[in-house]
Amino acid sequence: MNDYYLAVFDSTHYALQFEKVIKGNGLKINIMPVPREITASCGISAKLEADEIDRVKVLAAAENLKVSGYYHVETQNGKKTYHKST
Repeated sequence: MNDYYLAVFDSTHYALQFEKVIKGNGLKINIMPVPREITASCGISAKLEADEIDRVKVLAAAENLKVSGYYHVETQNGKKTYHKST
């Protein structure tokens, strides 16, 4: 996965709740530490497929999940760049 998104959270509880709902709806998700380039208070992020991000955002809003931000991650020449997404 060279092109993907990260969702970051203000608490571990929010991250685990997000994971449960996203997985429960058949979408791909991996929980991982937040990269150093991104700051988030709880230190846990969710790695999401780029082609599923619109569905994830709609589902998160519909379920009132608390996400502090989404980041689009691109890898070029072995270097990752992080772009805050809306």
